[in-house]
Amino acid sequence: MSLFSKDNMIMDLKATTQKEVMQEFAELAQKNGHAKDADNLYKDLLAREEESTTGFGNGVAIPHTKSKEILEAGVFFARSSNLIEWQSLDDKPVNTWISLMIPVDQADVHLKLLAKLSRQLMHQDFIAILKNGTQEEVFEAIQNILIS
Repeated sequence: MSLFSKDNMIMDLKATTQKEVMQEFAELAQKNGHAKDADNLYKDLLAREEESTTGFGNGVAIPHTKSKEILEAGVFFARSSNLIEWQSLDDKPVNTWISLMIPVDQADVHLKLLAKLSRQLMHQDFIAILKNGTQEEVFEAIQNILIS
């Protein structure tokens, strides 16, 4: 199983609330073999979000967690036409997500991936691809960061 694949992408997420987004990611992680239990993973994602927002601004958030529910690290992507309140750093709603789900014993992987992705969110060309690119373009943009 790879860290990131097109199966880990939802190009038209139907969720309308932050909790629904988290539930979708947890279910996708379980469906694709990255997680044991979607309900417990969902709780872990929510608990992490309560610590501090994962909304970086420009309509992008990186919800992430280290969880005992994770069997193998995974990166997930979703985009929606719905603007969802996220309590982002810029106080604007979110419609684009990159989610990281990492086993508890891989904290170093978690920090490296989070650092790589958050640095890219400073670049408007990367954000433009996330928000407007085709599935292939988004996949390539994220994959290039993960392997760099």
